[in-house]
Amino acid sequence: MLEETHLSPAFFPRFLSLADGYFVSVRNFALGQLVFRFHPDGELIDSDTLSIGETYYSYLVNGEPRLVSQQGLFTGTGWRIRTVLHEFDTQGAYADSLVLREEDLNAGESAAGHAFHYDGSVLTCIAASVRPGATLNTFRVWMTIYDGSTTTEIDPWDPGPLPQRSYVTSWEVLRTADARYVLAMFVRGEANMAIWFLGLESDGSFNSNLHLQSVASDHLLNGMILKEHNGSLLYAFTEVTTDGSFGGGAQVAAFPLTILLNSHDQRPELPSSLTLSAFPNPFNASSTISFSLPVRSNIALKVFDLLGREVATLAEGMYTSGTHQRFWSASSAASGKYFCRLTTQDDSRVIPLILMK
Repeated sequence: MLEETHLSPAFFPRFLSLADGYFVSVRNFALGQLVFRFHPDGELIDSDTLSIGETYYSYLVNGEPRLVSQQGLFTGTGWRIRTVLHEFDTQGAYADSLVLREEDLNAGESAAGHAFHYDGSVLTCIAASVRPGATLNTFRVWMTIYDGSTTTEIDPWDPGPLPQRSYVTSWEVLRTADARYVLAMFVRGEANMAIWFLGLESDGSFNSNLHLQSVASDHLLNGMILKEHNGSLLYAFTEVTTDGSFGGGAQVAAFPLTILLNSHDQRPELPSSLTLSAFPNPFNASSTISFSLPVRSNIALKVFDLLGREVATLAEGMYTSGTHQRFWSASSAASGKYFCRLTTQDDSRVIPLILMK
């Protein structure tokens, strides 16, 4: 029997079945990554202590265990993110480590989460970085694909500004049967809680499709799983309450993948003109601002009061053609009339917003 001190405190447990036994790995912050190999009857064969950093994901390749670690390293001048794959043989013995990606972040940027998925042939790795702002946290997503021999690094991209004073606490990723991707992120804010589902093309680019799953304002996400089933995205998530009572339970839901991953011949036609709308309007807490772009444009989406003073910047930068959505959380604004203005390099639109508290 294992001595309790070998496993306590232990985190991030990983369990895999070998051809002739079991492979178990846990993280002990005092000792390192602990790896145990057991006979089928549960008898311990041997163990190793490895200095490989925290491992957050595990899978098997032809009976050989794989562990994946995502590391945020401070270099003295800034942060660096590094994704590392650790390989073991069919007996569960450590064989080698492979750095899949290593990137230095910009000044003011730091690591902000990760997610992994293995579909039997391809390992998909997501790393996120964030640059905190006074009202808006801006994110970048770093996607890396490894097929067992070749690593493909997708250029980092920004999923768009979150609602004001919001941040992401959980990420999940799924590679679909047609080699496209769904990225899920739990967005926690002052006025709303929601899971954002984003559609990605096979090259890792964001196709601007977004599906939302609301979460009760007094709940936090505790875990999430994504699965593909008969053309739909099936997802399960557990919630805990913010007051520490740990209520909330679990939910299972699904929606057609075509919402996020329309095939090219099913895609709606691109908008022919610049449009801007808000719903609900009037509103008493937050409103969803929708805008459509006929061509890829450098835009600014801002809210102003009656005196022309800027109240909020909802979106800024280069956006693809198509329809986009952003949120205005007006919890700190006074009741009254405001204006939302969308500006591109060629045109602009303005709509009134009525805040009623």
